[in-house]
Amino acid sequence: MINEIKSVDMPKWGMEMSEGEINLWHIEIGDQVNVEDDLVDVETSKIVNTVTASDSGILRAIVAHPGETHRVGSILAVLASADTSDEDIQAFIASHKVVETSEGATAELTTPEATAIDAITTASPPQSSSSNAKKLAEGEDDRHVSASPVARRLAVDYGVNLNNITGTGRHGRVSKRDLEAAVTAFGGRLLDTNSAAPSEIRYGDDSNVKATPVARRIAEQLGINLLECRVSGDRGRVCKADVEAAVALKNRLPAQSTGSVDAVLAVSSESHAISGVRKSIAMRLQSSKQTAPHYRVQIDVELDNLLAVRKQVNSDNSEAKISVNDFIVKACASALIKIPALNVQFDGEQITYFNDANISVAVAINDGLITPIVTQANRKGLIAISNEIRDLATRAKLNRLKPDEFQGGSFCISNLGMYGIKQFDAIINPPQGAILAVGAGEPRSVVKNGELAIATVMSLTLSSDHRIIDGAIAAQFMSVLKGYLEQPAPMLV
Repeated sequence: MINEIKSVDMPKWGMEMSEGEINLWHIEIGDQVNVEDDLVDVETSKIVNTVTASDSGILRAIVAHPGETHRVGSILAVLASADTSDEDIQAFIASHKVVETSEGATAELTTPEATAIDAITTASPPQSSSSNAKKLAEGEDDRHVSASPVARRLAVDYGVNLNNITGTGRHGRVSKRDLEAAVTAFGGRLLDTNSAAPSEIRYGDDSNVKATPVARRIAEQLGINLLECRVSGDRGRVCKADVEAAVALKNRLPAQSTGSVDAVLAVSSESHAISGVRKSIAMRLQSSKQTAPHYRVQIDVELDNLLAVRKQVNSDNSEAKISVNDFIVKACASALIKIPALNVQFDGEQITYFNDANISVAVAINDGLITPIVTQANRKGLIAISNEIRDLATRAKLNRLKPDEFQGGSFCISNLGMYGIKQFDAIINPPQGAILAVGAGEPRSVVKNGELAIATVMSLTLSSDHRIIDGAIAAQFMSVLKGYLEQPAPMLV
């Protein structure tokens, strides 16, 4: 019978992935699962991605729970038929070999029930519930303890100091499961989380509420029932903004008269561990600044001809929605082919030159930014580039990019012009050798034919790695780029 049982394992997305943190399960034990169904959201050091089913069956056990970190290849859940016995399910899980945890120790994969029992039996036996409750409540300020929002909220309900809880989540983060295991182990009783105060509205099961994946994940993390939320998203779905509105309504500060100023200040602030995505960004960019000697060259570009061409293209093609940024991507790709010394990657030992321009475009997401890649941009037309960027940006914000769609790239563009930023310096995204910072196009005074005139001008700043790109190369690239942007016709042929 064990042969008929199927495991759901932690996949490997990209060469650098070694582990992932469980974010949100989209199904519950007992649900029917079909091939390609969404199962669970997993956060890696770069993105949040969704594990889909490669087999069909009924979800009989969940081994990996939200907040936990599991290595690539480890078992996350078990699928089997309804007539498979619980004993066979347990035997299947137990048959999986010991795997190395993210902390470097080893642990046998078990069911959630076995884990909870182990937590209780290994704890010191309580002498009395009151003395143990006092032990859990004592300690220094726990606001700086890394804990999930749900665990922190429940700690207040139980009167538990988080300094007394050993976290098993990513980087020692305290999860809801850790908190409840400690309370139970010390002789406490778990609260009925389904009950509400008489003055509160009682909400039911929200699993059937239509919601975007991001909204559902945030609601789960913050303890928000989707039935509490308004519905303003597309196709009648609860969106991220709806969940945030519900959180804001729940967390309104109490009146000053109901407590001390210190209590109000405590409510108005909360510490959160940064996400894996944010940590990855921090480490990569810190390393880039420390190891790559950045230098910058800046140039101003007049956009009036480009804007005229853009208007004509968009008016002649009803499906076209070409932006200035699309022109910049195309112009950079064309300039990189002319100045191939800038179209490179450098790993500290060797330089890799590319025959095509694979342009990374920085996109802001909830946890920082990601750089999806327009591959072979030099071979594509403006409309194709525009459509591809729009698709990549949309899926980036929904955490639906594949690793090969944002890893790599030979050059990067960061555009803050839509925020009115006139000029800025960008940090190189390793292993690339350069990044272009794009400011806003705005009317400025210029001199034409010895007379003062007004033109739409945009400032561009190129950051280059001086270990592999000399100043003359960067200057040549910017000169060619300026030519393509001020007279775009040649690059469109």
